[in-house]
Amino acid sequence: MIILLIADGRSTHNQRWAEYFADTGHTVHLITYDPMNRILPGVTEHVLSSRWNNLYLAFIPRHLQIKKIIRAIRPDIIHAQFIAKFGFHLPGLHFRPTVVSAWGDDILILPQKSGLIRYFTKKVLSSSNLIYAVSKDIRKHIIEDYNIPESKVRYLPFGIDTNLFVQNKERNNRDKDRIEIFSNRGFFPVYDNATLVRGFGLACKEDPRLHLTIKGEGPDEPSIRSLVTSLGLNDRITFRKKTGYCDVPHDYREADIFLTTSISDGTPVSVLEAMASGLPCIATSVGGIPEWVNNNTGLLIKPGSPEEVASALLKLARDPELRKQMGIAARDVVINNGQWKTLMERAEKDYQELIKTYRQDSP
Repeated sequence: MIILLIADGRSTHNQRWAEYFADTGHTVHLITYDPMNRILPGVTEHVLSSRWNNLYLAFIPRHLQIKKIIRAIRPDIIHAQFIAKFGFHLPGLHFRPTVVSAWGDDILILPQKSGLIRYFTKKVLSSSNLIYAVSKDIRKHIIEDYNIPESKVRYLPFGIDTNLFVQNKERNNRDKDRIEIFSNRGFFPVYDNATLVRGFGLACKEDPRLHLTIKGEGPDEPSIRSLVTSLGLNDRITFRKKTGYCDVPHDYREADIFLTTSISDGTPVSVLEAMASGLPCIATSVGGIPEWVNNNTGLLIKPGSPEEVASALLKLARDPELRKQMGIAARDVVINNGQWKTLMERAEKDYQELIKTYRQDSP
């Protein structure tokens, strides 16, 4: 197959997706607005540079570049990852078959902010031959909110390599005088780090063993750092910059509890990575999170509640056996439902069936 991906090359998920198909013998082209800044063997990268900083002004020049690339490489299938920006190109390409993946914000948040975005989202969903939804909740919204046939929308979560993300069997034998809390979702409004920090601060007042590491990048980082200082938590919270993907498994092995306070979500890769690493998760009951986190694998909390964050942290901090049992159950869930290789084999089969169908239908 000659596969054309239109996606953000900076995303680890998109890089892994391209790498999988290249490693399995297919010809892969990746069109991206921003460069990967790495080389993936077997993947040809096309960076759509633009003199316009405005996405709307840059759209048409980029769209014309995409059409030129298609004429040159003659792909068998085109797949856009994330509807907004990248998926918006699909209807105007007049190409079959096309696939689009909905990740979360592109269905749950962005269309509600703009009538124009909702219009183009509907257009992408209606014209695509196959739609992947990373959570069952997103699939339900696509079908019900946009009147898309169920047969065209398939649930395909982000997968995890459970050989890479493994349980730290020494976790419960470590120093009991320090409980490590970890969150690596970055500093963006949707992740509501203010609630996370305030809740952690409340828990610290009752349990001095707690320590929090927040890792990532984003526009809210300065305000969160100021909040930490104002609450007197500088010696209890560590900030870490985003690092390469090879460092991520180690992050989870050093933690005791994973924490996320997002106000909207699909299927968070970080939650699945933490679960595969044998960590109990404290997570908000939004989007696709309850499809993975439940009373057996972690604790669900309502969004925007520092008090519930604190209560959940204290419950897990005080019960090492509960942490251990939840961690074991969490890993089992990911092994049974979120194996990267199994999910990618399913996608490969879908690609092949789509290509066969549209070759038969073409004159």
